[in-house]
Amino acid sequence: MKPRLRQLFSPLLPKGRAGILAAYELLTTRARDGQRLSALAHMVLSTPELRDAYAALLSGIRLSVSFGSGKSILVTSTQPNEGKTTVASCLAIAASLSGQTVLLIDGDLRRPSLASAAGIANGVGFSEILEGQAETSDSIYLVEVFEANRGAGPLSVMGAGGKSPEFLPRVDWCRARTTFQSISQRFGLVIFDSPPILAANDALLLAGIVDGVLLVVGAGSADRSEVRRAKEQLDPLGTPLIGAVLNQFDPKIHGRANQPYLGYDLDARR
Repeated sequence: MKPRLRQLFSPLLPKGRAGILAAYELLTTRARDGQRLSALAHMVLSTPELRDAYAALLSGIRLSVSFGSGKSILVTSTQPNEGKTTVASCLAIAASLSGQTVLLIDGDLRRPSLASAAGIANGVGFSEILEGQAETSDSIYLVEVFEANRGAGPLSVMGAGGKSPEFLPRVDWCRARTTFQSISQRFGLVIFDSPPILAANDALLLAGIVDGVLLVVGAGSADRSEVRRAKEQLDPLGTPLIGAVLNQFDPKIHGRANQPYLGYDLDARR
């Protein structure tokens, strides 16, 4: 990976990696439809290493000069199965835990999953708003993912909607950007999940309506040339690439750090 592609997310060591794998399984298991996002939130809340890792990622984004005062982030990857949807969901959960008002949008019209994960109807959603055929109030659902965490901010979800991606080339993207900038003003952070850059052109189209792009890189699956190609495709758009998330890191394969992160939790005796 090129040095200038700044890594914001440190590889998770054994406990964190187990949490990531379990989180991925929760988000992709169809038997848990309607409960997967809540289960994922519980996992982030109850696993200090996982929670701290995503809190660090969130802080890195907020401190990024290229992101500045932006509010909307597109989370994508180079290829499928690198964990972009899990990262987008956990990042939204971490932002909610920090007290922010968060909107999680399913922009993956090819393989939508967030509506079922949140237990909401995938009727009117992102695709209808993008085409100007619906009101935003009909597509945003407030979801309860924390049973008794009073400090958490509200987390809302917008499903992908009912349209296939064939309509995307005819979208008025200037109008779409204005629409979603207006939506973003109502939230502290808006996170879009999108298809992989090298697998579909959708992510490049969607990158034009957000303030920054976060690239998820699966350790051991994406190689340097693929990451370079993804970056080269994003560069001409003008939307800043905030950084990269190194996901699915396995210390047994990729090597253990000299000083592995073991967690530094609040002393319960205080």
